[in-house]
Amino acid sequence: MNDQQSTADTQLLPALRTENLVAGYEPRVLLRNLFLEVDTPSFVAIVGHNGCGKTTLFRTITGQLPYSGNVWLNGRNLRTVRRPATAGLLAYLPQRTVVGFPIRVRELVVMGRYRQHGLLSTYSTADYQLADAALAAVTATHLADQDFTLLSGGEQQLVWLAQLSLQDAPLYLLDEPTQQLDVYYRRRVFDLMQAWVVEQRKTVLCITHDLDNLLTLSGYLLNLSHPQPYLEPLTPSSVRAAKEFLEASPL
Repeated sequence: MNDQQSTADTQLLPALRTENLVAGYEPRVLLRNLFLEVDTPSFVAIVGHNGCGKTTLFRTITGQLPYSGNVWLNGRNLRTVRRPATAGLLAYLPQRTVVGFPIRVRELVVMGRYRQHGLLSTYSTADYQLADAALAAVTATHLADQDFTLLSGGEQQLVWLAQLSLQDAPLYLLDEPTQQLDVYYRRRVFDLMQAWVVEQRKTVLCITHDLDNLLTLSGYLLNLSHPQPYLEPLTPSSVRAAKEFLEASPL
């Protein structure tokens, strides 16, 4: 990072800030009085037991759940934003996304450019070049002309990652992006997320149970199973401590 880039980053608003955030599903509160401030750019690995509120946090940030407290996305209060993804504030990859009709992989990936054109617009040669580059980044060029619905679960996940990268939002939310991938591709996905942070200056929040692949990454760790969750530097020791905590402490 050069001095000019470092100075510019210090002037950016936090990608995400929460204050006294309370959210959940009746009658159970999963997030209680959560305070966070996530800088731009940065990588945050979100860990915790099943049912501790990881996906609830994402659904709250994306405007899908009611909540109390405050949430800011790049300085904008979430209550003033009807659709954060459409407004260009974030891009979200949930655990399960289903496509119920045949579509070529390349056509699905280029749809990540919809905010620049609108859903019914015609995509340009430049857009398709970006789609090809995104597929190459996830090692899925060979899938470009295949029917997405006929791919394996792991292959489909790679395609969704390629599409997500084309949305060009300041904040990326990924819910278990490596859950259907083998060891090699899991490593590639984590490397890709780090590249989004370092090279594209994005902020990436990733829910994961794959703690072993966090050992060599830079960023922060957020353990939502902790009684008072907080951001801590992502280091081998913090990852090992989180792993021991989660193995020893049922929710």
